[in-house]
Amino acid sequence: MKVLVFGPSGAGKTYISRALHKRGIHAFDDTDIPGLSSWYDRHGQKIAGPDSADEALDNGYAFLWSKRSLAKFLRPLSEVYVFGGSGNIFDMLDLFDRAYFLDIPPRLQIERIQKAADRNRQMDISKEGIMIWGQWLREEAQRRQIPFLDARLSPDQIYSIISGSLNAGI
Repeated sequence: MKVLVFGPSGAGKTYISRALHKRGIHAFDDTDIPGLSSWYDRHGQKIAGPDSADEALDNGYAFLWSKRSLAKFLRPLSEVYVFGGSGNIFDMLDLFDRAYFLDIPPRLQIERIQKAADRNRQMDISKEGIMIWGQWLREEAQRRQIPFLDARLSPDQIYSIISGSLNAGI
């Protein structure tokens, strides 16, 4: 089974993937997949990553995944859990057997972004304040009837839900 878990910044995707990986589960954060992610300008040209959220917003930059790189990564794996997000995440769904949206209340999202030591704060804070990236992800996941996972659950609880639904054939 190939499973995608995506969600907004601060939902815990990296934290969960790393915790599961340490337990020997084939769980990967999108940053661990070679050649997967890049930034693009509004003309579709690959660019160096922006220095800040303001630069990305002002210039219409998009963070996108390479479907070819993802397919190549997934091909030899029979069971894998990929955690991450991109501007074209919904174009990747056909590469997975299951997809889940990691849902987080906005107040908790802000709290996690503020407290995280290993975040690129420049991408989470704009001149307007903390960026709440991902509302469109939530709305699109809901529209597509993708199951939601509560980001307040522990990595073990999330894995239990996913592996339970896989084993039950849900």
